[in-house]
Amino acid sequence: MKFEIAPKETEIQVNWDDARLYCFSLIIDGKTGWRLPNKEELNEIYYSENDYERTWYWSANDYDGDYAWHQFFGNGYRSYHDKSYGSFSVRAVRDLQ
Repeated sequence: MKFEIAPKETEIQVNWDDARLYCFSLIIDGKTGWRLPNKEELNEIYYSENDYERTWYWSANDYDGDYAWHQFFGNGYRSYHDKSYGSFSVRAVRDLQ
């Protein structure tokens, strides 16, 4: 992996815009630069991590303006949904320095 994954304790459930703002403002052990994972990174997290909730997670990828990609961590299914939907989880990542 070429990115670091935020600890599970930092997960929240919000709409897409708030998810992006949350990641941007996150500071963990003095580390900044957190962001929403793109859909490929989110898929990589799904296949490599065991420490996640069986729920939908937002990705940073936009789909047709009003929608964004998300992935279900119960079976890996990926789809897109209205960005204003308010209950998808957020797992922040940051590029390794």
